[in-house]
Amino acid sequence: MFDIALGIFLFLSPIFFMPIQVGEVNSLQFYIFGTLWNSSYNYQQLLFFYFGIVALFITAMLSKPQREFNNKWAVYLFISFCLSVCFHPIGVKVFGGILLGFLLYYLVTVYVKDYRKLFKFILCASALNTIFALLQFFGINLIYRATGRIDGLMCSSVHLGAYQLIVLPVCYAINPLLALIPITGIILSKSFTAIFLMLCWSAFMITRKIRSYPIVLSILTLTVLFIIFNWQSILGKLNVRLMVWLPTIREIFNHPFIGYGLKPFRITSSLGTFENPCSIYLQIAWCLGIFALIPIFTIKTKDKIILASIVLALLVGLEKSIMDFPRLAGTIIVLFGLLNITKGKTNENQV
Repeated sequence: MFDIALGIFLFLSPIFFMPIQVGEVNSLQFYIFGTLWNSSYNYQQLLFFYFGIVALFITAMLSKPQREFNNKWAVYLFISFCLSVCFHPIGVKVFGGILLGFLLYYLVTVYVKDYRKLFKFILCASALNTIFALLQFFGINLIYRATGRIDGLMCSSVHLGAYQLIVLPVCYAINPLLALIPITGIILSKSFTAIFLMLCWSAFMITRKIRSYPIVLSILTLTVLFIIFNWQSILGKLNVRLMVWLPTIREIFNHPFIGYGLKPFRITSSLGTFENPCSIYLQIAWCLGIFALIPIFTIKTKDKIILASIVLALLVGLEKSIMDFPRLAGTIIVLFGLLNITKGKTNENQV
């Protein structure tokens, strides 16, 4: 029962939309976040994240636990968040959402019975995103207004590319041909990070599976050509990133042990004011201190499907604060939970 409920959450989490305003939903948003609808941030999606986890908790209470929770690094990270609120009380404003995120991780770790069945729900979400991306490519916008980008159902081309990249190994594990679904979404998103990592992953997989070095050489050549043809945009993006990364690093070293707390990020540089550090690692270090980064580097599992998805997520996190976006965070937290329960399992069709 819990697996089905979690599968529904995995399916709806990246594609849930509510283009029409509903009074009761707006009221919930106002009382929880203290603001009304803001087109630049999908509060409705965050509401779904919150109440979806509450629904999973209720379902879990009606299900039988499959294993005991045993992850000292997750406990360590949770304690780091608690201490941050003690040192910086302003963090209590967002601690509720963080607590729900840890609850989701706990539920996945304890109650998931057959994690392989969850892959099909992820595949369906990926396929639906790709279908809408193709429709948008041909100028058909069924739900969201035209933005000039290919967003699928993610409201952002960058989020579309990141999500499709993260679930690429999962789709490949079901059937290698199904990898074409997220690959199509990645290409249509035109997200440099996602396309670059997709090409690297493809070269690695071909080398590992069939050792076809001419094909690998072709993919690597495409990667180089992609970089050459996009070098101006790459340098421009890197310049913007450095404008926020460098002052963020300086601030981190001013408070390396306890950070600045769970308060809104704000850095001012010559390009203006930034409200996002554009890196999950810098964000964690800035909020909690550098020692909170330790759990990220302790991941291990014998299931190479989950490991591949997590590694791709962490690589995307180098230049994106991926956990700030509930459309991505829901799936990523579940994958981390699956990573924990597969430490001692070896998958038959490893990626």
